[in-house]
Amino acid sequence: MSTFVERLFAELRPGVTFAECIRRSTPASAHVLEIGPGASPTFRRKDFPNLKVSDYCGTDDLQRSLERHVGATIAHQPFDDVDYVCADGRLADVVPEGQKFDLIFSSHNIEHQPDLLTHLIHVEKLLGASGVVTFLVPHHRHTFDIFRRLTNTGDVLLAHFGPPGVMAAKVGFEARTQSALLPNGADRSYGPEAPVSLGKLKAGFDRFMSDVKGEGLEFEDYHHHIFSTESLQLLMLELYLLRLTTLLPCASSGAVGNTFLMAAAATPWPEDPAQSAVLEANLESQRLALYRKLAEAAGMH
Repeated sequence: MSTFVERLFAELRPGVTFAECIRRSTPASAHVLEIGPGASPTFRRKDFPNLKVSDYCGTDDLQRSLERHVGATIAHQPFDDVDYVCADGRLADVVPEGQKFDLIFSSHNIEHQPDLLTHLIHVEKLLGASGVVTFLVPHHRHTFDIFRRLTNTGDVLLAHFGPPGVMAAKVGFEARTQSALLPNGADRSYGPEAPVSLGKLKAGFDRFMSDVKGEGLEFEDYHHHIFSTESLQLLMLELYLLRLTTLLPCASSGAVGNTFLMAAAATPWPEDPAQSAVLEANLESQRLALYRKLAEAAGMH
C-alpha cells in the first residue's frame, strides 16, 4: 500500500467521485476496514474479500433503520454484514487483537465523533505497517455548518481531557442554534443567497443549561466537529506535534461538492534526535503556513 496515496490522487479528476477513486486505487486483496457506511457502502465484499465493516449498530438493526427510512420492506440487503459494532469511536476495543488493515476508509464519520482524539488513537492502532486511513469530510462552506466556527485543537483537547459533558453541551448549543436550516424542498445550496434560517436561540440555551447540569445530556447525531481542508490538516498536525497521535496527513484535496478527501498514515517520530528536530521544524513551518491560510480565508489578511 506504499503507493496507494499516489495512485489515489492520480485518479482524482472531474466527473469521478471520491468513492470511485478510492475503489480503483485499492488492490482487491487489500485488508480494508470501512467505518460507518450505513446502507451506502463504498466497498463490497464480493470485490474485496478481505473487507471488514464497522458501524454504530448491527446488520439487522441497520436493515430495519433503512426500511423505516424508505417506508418499505427491502427484499435484498444492499450492504454487507456488519463485523464490528462500535458506537463510541473505540474501534480497537471491538476488533480482534492482532487484526490490522492496509486501508481504513471513513466517510462522513469523524465529524460525528464526540471524542475525536480517542477515535484517532484507535484508528492508528488498527493500521498495518504501511497502512493508510482516508477520510471523506464535509467542508463547512458547502453544508449547513457554514455559520459554525471551525473545530480547533483546543476543542478536541477539552473533549478528551476536560470535565465530562462540558464540550458536548457547548457543541450541542452551537449545532442547535447556528446550523443553517433550509426550507423543505429547497436546493441543498448554502451560498450567500440561500434562503436559510437559524435554530431557536432561547430553546437552544434552555437545552444547554439542562445539559450543563447533567439533566439532559445524551448523544445526538449532529456534527460535533466542523472542518475545512486546512483546519483538519492543522488539527492533525498539532495532535502529532503534541505526540498525542502518530497519524500525519500525507495528502488532501479541495472540496468536490460538499466533501473533501484527506489521507493520513501512522508516522512514528524518528529515534534519532537530529532527525526528530528536523521533522519538528518542518512541521512547525507547515503549521504557521496553515494558520496564515486560515486567516486569509477568514478575511483577516
